[in-house]
Amino acid sequence: MNDPVVETTIQVMGKLFQIKCPESQIASVQKASDYLDEKMRYFRQQGIPEFDKVAIITALNIVDQLLAEDSQKEHHLQAINQRLHDLHDKIEQALVSSDSVESS
Repeated sequence: MNDPVVETTIQVMGKLFQIKCPESQIASVQKASDYLDEKMRYFRQQGIPEFDKVAIITALNIVDQLLAEDSQKEHHLQAINQRLHDLHDKIEQALVSSDSVESS
């Protein structure tokens, strides 16, 4: 099935924005805009009056969080892969030991 692209409205810091997105993603886009609004309002409360500066600082903050999470995920994947490799080696060693005992 085709997911039609529709126009929807989001609100960030009191400003309305018309955006287009696949119909199936409207809820996630709204959730993302709510998150963005929350973060931008936080930085506005820190004393940054200009919308553009708030938007850039917020974007940098969110990207920094995303990159940190990606790095952490990569570290976890490497640890899991190492553990799988170690388990594979132990299984191979057990099979080799088993074969040598059976052939004796």
